[in-house]
Amino acid sequence: MYHAKKIGVFISHIFGTYQQGVCQGIIDRAVEYGYTAEIFTSLDGENLGSYARGEESILHIPNYDSFDGVIFASDTYISQELRRKILKQLQTLSCPVVEIAVKDAHFPVISLENNSMTGGLTSHFLTVHRASRICFLGCSTESYISDVRESYYRDALKKHGKTPAENDIYHCSYDSGDVNRALDFFCRTGTPKAVVCYNDRLALMFLASALAAGYRVPEDIAITGCDDTPDGRNASPMLTTVSFPVYELGARSVENLLSLIRRGIPDAAGPAAELLIRNSCGCSHFGNANAVFFSQTLSDRIASLENSILCSMNMSSSLQHVTDLDAGMELLTDFLPQLEHCREFYLCLYADWDSVSSHILALTNRVETASDTDTILLKFAYKNGKRLPECSFLKKNLLPDYLYADSDCAYIYVPLYFEDKKFGYIALAYEDNRIDYQFRLVQWQININQMLQSVCEAKRTGMLVDRLEDIYMKDALTGLYNRHGYDRLEEPLLNRALSENLPLTAFLFDMDGLKSINDTYGHSEGDFAIQVLGQAIESTAAEGDICARFSGDEFYMLTAGLSEKDVKKRAQSIAAYLHNYNKLSSKPYDISCSCGYASVRPTAGFGAEHVRELFSLADRQMYLEKERHHAARR
Repeated sequence: MYHAKKIGVFISHIFGTYQQGVCQGIIDRAVEYGYTAEIFTSLDGENLGSYARGEESILHIPNYDSFDGVIFASDTYISQELRRKILKQLQTLSCPVVEIAVKDAHFPVISLENNSMTGGLTSHFLTVHRASRICFLGCSTESYISDVRESYYRDALKKHGKTPAENDIYHCSYDSGDVNRALDFFCRTGTPKAVVCYNDRLALMFLASALAAGYRVPEDIAITGCDDTPDGRNASPMLTTVSFPVYELGARSVENLLSLIRRGIPDAAGPAAELLIRNSCGCSHFGNANAVFFSQTLSDRIASLENSILCSMNMSSSLQHVTDLDAGMELLTDFLPQLEHCREFYLCLYADWDSVSSHILALTNRVETASDTDTILLKFAYKNGKRLPECSFLKKNLLPDYLYADSDCAYIYVPLYFEDKKFGYIALAYEDNRIDYQFRLVQWQININQMLQSVCEAKRTGMLVDRLEDIYMKDALTGLYNRHGYDRLEEPLLNRALSENLPLTAFLFDMDGLKSINDTYGHSEGDFAIQVLGQAIESTAAEGDICARFSGDEFYMLTAGLSEKDVKKRAQSIAAYLHNYNKLSSKPYDISCSCGYASVRPTAGFGAEHVRELFSLADRQMYLEKERHHAARR
């Protein structure tokens, strides 16, 4: 049974090791206390250009009233603008919020304080290894944490009566050339005895650069990292670093939140990091790492990434020409098995996901039905290896009640958007609540967003094409077909009459007294009268009939399948329509017309020239009726 008690989690880049560790800790500890986690994640800061404007649509997904509390991992947001908007939204909530952050927190905060361990590593070099010169390698692209770690490095030196020299601190990016420049910078005034690096990734890059330059590590230069990665544990020499207990951080954040919910007071601070002394600092450490296993792990990782890229390319090429949503969903079914350990996958669309701008509606003379903003369409549902029927549901929950009924899953929600256009969201859950959100899902999200945008573009283009066809094929005054429209439809109607042995009837209508209406009441009234006659003719037409106005006050109708009795009834119906209109109209003039018609049962060889002859016969009959009308008025 799906838990009634919910914890909302806002976190960015959930495919990261840190984020997945935190989320797993949150999920597991929440379940222990009878809560479930709903995780809302985004891709801010991925340098996606104008496409990324839609990231803030993450704010429109949650049902905030359903939360007992919220955990906000604010430090995971690269985009400070998105972080600010989420913060502003969370500040309006009545439920408590716990913030996972190192600095600039706005709620009761919990943090994994491993930055001070940079000072611990510096002190280790000074006290254990008696290092005469210790440098610090910072990260220019992650300065908001790098600067904090640098400050602890400086403090440790100061406590031992030292200060960094001019060539002792360098900030670089994750670029091998930049790291090589860092090594050259440090060595300008002699080889440093030790380098404290911002994190393991930068430390391993610096290790590779030092080894390539002929230095021995740790004999010539000792190196340390931070954040304890598998790569560092399997390096040679093994990297001295700082622990990174992110799972415990997530679990502690739940405990803090529950303490706020129950007592209004947060618990103690987050988990503490510790130094992990290995070989790269110069200490002797005998680990259990086996290079064979790690090599196989790396090979598997590379193969997985290559497969992910190829699958994404295949998915992108398959979806890029989709213009029908149902066809897109069928294709999506084929790709679902690629998501390993995915137990549930749902694609939910807002009611107005494919709405058209007012500008396009105005251009196409369309009116779009107002959407029910409280309704969501579950367009694609996949659970336990089976696809479920689509349905609509009210946005009191983020999924239909029947899916929640027997669920014990923590769901991850990802927004679907294209630039400023909000489509909806994806919801997914994993087997045994073990998060396995791979980077390929980022590619999935972008591919699906682009497919939805293509469907919207196809709808908009279709409306514009229909409008262009109307302009080309229809009379602007009456909406009936013009000469172009009539010419395009005449041949199919004639072929149907021939193949089904149906009688063909040509009608010709001419308004009575149009000149008098124009001269007496103006041409706008004359145009109005023409429109009324067009409506009268169109009101009697059956499917497949061609009603047209080429110019002036003459109208044409070509039909197939009318009996002689039906032909007379058609003409009488038009006269009756005008008669009834005149009785109800407040106009100072009556609207009437003269009608002529001619019928034939076409045989082989009957073509367009014979249709023109049929209209000529109808024209002569129409003028005979017009003369009768003139005589009657005299």
